[in-house]
Amino acid sequence: SPPAAAPAPTAPAGNVISLFSNTYTNATVDTWSAAWDQADVEDVQVGGNDVKKYSNFTFAGIEFTSAPIDATAMTHFNFDYWTPDPTALPAELKVKLVDFGANGAFGGGDDSEHELTFTASTTPALATGAWVHFEIPLANFTGLAERAHLAQLIFVSGPDVVFLDN
Repeated sequence: SPPAAAPAPTAPAGNVISLFSNTYTNATVDTWSAAWDQADVEDVQVGGNDVKKYSNFTFAGIEFTSAPIDATAMTHFNFDYWTPDPTALPAELKVKLVDFGANGAFGGGDDSEHELTFTASTTPALATGAWVHFEIPLANFTGLAERAHLAQLIFVSGPDVVFLDN
């Protein structure tokens, strides 16, 4: 486990849509590990802070389909990542956002998605035994036709154990 909690985010609450953080009010998340994913998730405490711990981690589906998120006014996607596992290549972390489109249904013909890959040689770089803060411009998710109906976040990981926060 991490020896200390991830640094607390400092953005004003009015500029944030939070899925998981002790700092902000969180949006509704239906599941942190969808029935179709390959990961085990548990809520743990690190330094008095709530953290999601993923193990047996191949990919994790986080769904908020009952209350899709309108992120059209947002500019960045942020989270903190920590792993005890080796992060040298070929280890990687993939982050995918999925928008279900105006009809709000998966496979309804207007879905869009985009996946980004991070390694020990990207910015930010994966690191072993240190919190890494990701502040990804939403514009980098070029395959998203829109961001008004975000319903899934999918993490794919080469490290087997990952802690996520904020």
